[in-house]
Amino acid sequence: MNNSDRNLEAQIEVERLWVTTRQGKYVFFVMLPFTILIVVGLWQTAAHGLLLLWALVLTGINLFRWVVLHYYHLHKTALVDNVPKFKRLIMLGAALNGFWWVMCQVFFLDANDPVNVLVIAVPTITQVVGVMLTWFTYFPAVLVVNIPATIAIDYFLLSEGGGNYIVPAIIFSVLPIISIPSSLRLAGMLNHALRLNFENAALRRESEEKSLLLETALENMGQGITMSDTDDLLRMWNRQFTTLLGDGAGTVDSHARLSELLAAASPPITISAEGSSNYRGPDGKVYEIRQSGLAHGGRVVTYTDISDLIKREQALEKAKREAEQANAAKTRFLASASHDLRQPIHALGLFFAELSDRVAAPETQGLLAQIDDSIAAINSMLNALLDVSKLDAGVVKPAIEPFALDDLFQRLQSEFQPIAAENRNQLKIRLAPLLVNTDPAMLERMLRNLIGNALRHTGHGRVLVAARRRCGSAEIQVIDTGPGIPDNQLDEIFVEFHQLHNPARDRRQGLGLGLAIVKRLAKLLNHKIRVKSRLGHGSCFCLTLPLVAEAAITLPGPEPQNAVSPLHLLEDRRLLVIDDDVAVRDGMRGLLSRWGCRVFAAADLYQALAEIDDHQLRPELAIVDYRLPGDLSGIEVARELRRRLAYPLPILIVTGDTGPERLREADASGFPLLHKPVQPAKLRSTLQYMLSKPGRD
Repeated sequence: MNNSDRNLEAQIEVERLWVTTRQGKYVFFVMLPFTILIVVGLWQTAAHGLLLLWALVLTGINLFRWVVLHYYHLHKTALVDNVPKFKRLIMLGAALNGFWWVMCQVFFLDANDPVNVLVIAVPTITQVVGVMLTWFTYFPAVLVVNIPATIAIDYFLLSEGGGNYIVPAIIFSVLPIISIPSSLRLAGMLNHALRLNFENAALRRESEEKSLLLETALENMGQGITMSDTDDLLRMWNRQFTTLLGDGAGTVDSHARLSELLAAASPPITISAEGSSNYRGPDGKVYEIRQSGLAHGGRVVTYTDISDLIKREQALEKAKREAEQANAAKTRFLASASHDLRQPIHALGLFFAELSDRVAAPETQGLLAQIDDSIAAINSMLNALLDVSKLDAGVVKPAIEPFALDDLFQRLQSEFQPIAAENRNQLKIRLAPLLVNTDPAMLERMLRNLIGNALRHTGHGRVLVAARRRCGSAEIQVIDTGPGIPDNQLDEIFVEFHQLHNPARDRRQGLGLGLAIVKRLAKLLNHKIRVKSRLGHGSCFCLTLPLVAEAAITLPGPEPQNAVSPLHLLEDRRLLVIDDDVAVRDGMRGLLSRWGCRVFAAADLYQALAEIDDHQLRPELAIVDYRLPGDLSGIEVARELRRRLAYPLPILIVTGDTGPERLREADASGFPLLHKPVQPAKLRSTLQYMLSKPGRD
C-alpha cells in the first residue's frame, strides 16, 4: 500500500469514528429511561440499595461514554493524531457497559418470575439490537457489548427456567445473529460512501488546483487565447485577449459570443479558416492569429504578438542586403584591382620573356632566375584568386569519370619529394590500387593544395598521404606532424585569406586561398572533407569520395598519338593584337616578333580595321583583350571583326578581369580564353594549337 492509499484509509478511519461518536452520544439519553424503568419494575422484588447502585454505575458508564464521544465529535480536526487513544476509550466504555448488563442479570434475574424476566430481558435485547444498528461503524465495540449480555441471559434462562424458556432463549440468540449481517452491510456502505466522498473531494481539489494553475498560466502567457463552444460562446479567455480587444469591444464573459467580440474590435479582427492570419492593432502591434478546431465542435484561437519578430526579421533582411552589397562591392573591387594588377604584370612577363631570350651572359643568369621566380610567385597568387573567382562564378564544370589513384599518387610523390627535402621533411605517399569516381584534374588540384599546405607548415617532420576503403568509399588522408590547429579554428581555416601561422603575411606561404579552393572543389564534386587536429601533434585532412563499382570498370583504350607541332609553326604568321594598354601591346609585339610573327597592334576595333586597310592585311589570328575602351567588350569586338572580315578568323581572348559576371560571359562566348598574366610558354603553345587546327581558312 502506497502513501496515498494509507492516507486515504486514515482519513476514512477518522470519519468513521466521527460517525460513531455522532450516533453513540445519544445512547446515554436513550438508555436512561430504560434504566429508570428497570429500577421501577424491580423495586418490589430486588434489594433497593443494590438496584440503585447498579442504576447509578450504569448511568455513570453511559455518561463517561457520552463525554468521550461528545468531546471527539467537537474536536475531530484537532484530535486526528489521537484516534487510537479514543478508540481505546470507546472500547473501555463498551466493555464496561456490556459487563454491567451481565451483572444486572446476575443480581436481579429470577427465572421463576415471568414479570422479572420480562423487565430485564426486554431492555437487554433492546440494548443488544440497538447497539448493533447504531454502533456498526465501530464493530469491535458492538461485540464487547452484545456477546456477554446475550450469552448471560440465555444461560440464566435455560439453567434456572428449564424448558419453559427454550423458545425465548432462541429468540434472544437469533436477534443478535440476524442483526450482525445488517450491521456489517451498513458498515460497508458507510466505508464505500466515505471512500467516494474522499475521492471526490480529492478530485475536486485536484480539479480546482489544475483550474487555478491553468488560470495562472493563461494569465501569465505572452499571447492571448480564447476557447469557445459549439454555440461560439466563450468558455475560457485571458487578460491578453481582453487587452487586444480594447475598450470598445463590449463585455467579455461566458455569455459573450466570440465572433461578435472580434467583430466589435477596432479595427475588426478576422480569422482565417485555415492556417494563420496577421492582425495589426490600433497601437501598431502585429498579431499572428491561429485557429484550431476541438473534437467536441468548439475552437481554440491564439493571438501572438509578433511585432518584435517582424522587426528582427526586417533587421536581419536589411543586414543580409547590406552584407550582400558589401560582398558584391568587395568582389567588384577585387575584380577591378585584379585586372589593374594583371595588366602590368602581364606586360612584365612579356618583356621578361623577350629579355631572357636576348640576354645570355652567365653572370646574369642568377638574376634572371630570381626575376622569373618572382614573376612565377605573382602568377601563382593571381591564379589562386582567379580559381576562387571561377568557382564563385560557376564556370567550372566537373567531368566525373573513373580514375586510378595510383597514377596520381606516383606523380605527386615525384613532384613533392624535392620540396619535402628542402624543408627537411619526410614525405611518404602510399600507393593505393583504388578506382574512384571524380574529376581527375580537380582531385589533383585539391591534393596538391593539401600536400603543399602540409609541407609548408611542417618542419623537420613527416607527411603521410594514404587512401583506404571506408564502407564503399575511398578516404584519402593527408597527415602531418606540424603545429596543429586550435579547435576554434577548424572551420575558419577554409575561409579565404585566413592563415594561422603567417602573421607577417610572408608571400612564400601563399595567400591563404589553398584550403578555400579545396573546400569549394569538394563541394562542387560532392566529396566530403573534414579535418582533425591536436595542437603540437599535427593535423589530418580526410577527403571521402565514391569508389567505382566493379561492373563499371573499363580498361582504357590506347591513347592517340599527338601530332608534333612544327618547330617553326609561328614563323611569318600574321597576328593582330588588340589591347588598350600600351605596355601590353609593346610587350606582345616584341615577344611575338621574337617568335618570327608579323605583328600588327591596335588599341581598339576601329584602329585595328584601319591597320588592316592600310597594310592590306589578312590576319591569320587575332589576340583580343577582353576589356577595351568604349561600349564594346573584347568578345563583341571579336564578333564584329569576324563580321567585317567575312571569314572565320581564329581569335584568342586574353583577360585580366576576374569578376564572376565577366567570367561567365567569357566562358559562354565559345572563344579560347587565357587569363593575364599569361606565361609565354602557355601563350606560345596555345597559338601553335590554334594555328594548326584543321579546317582553318
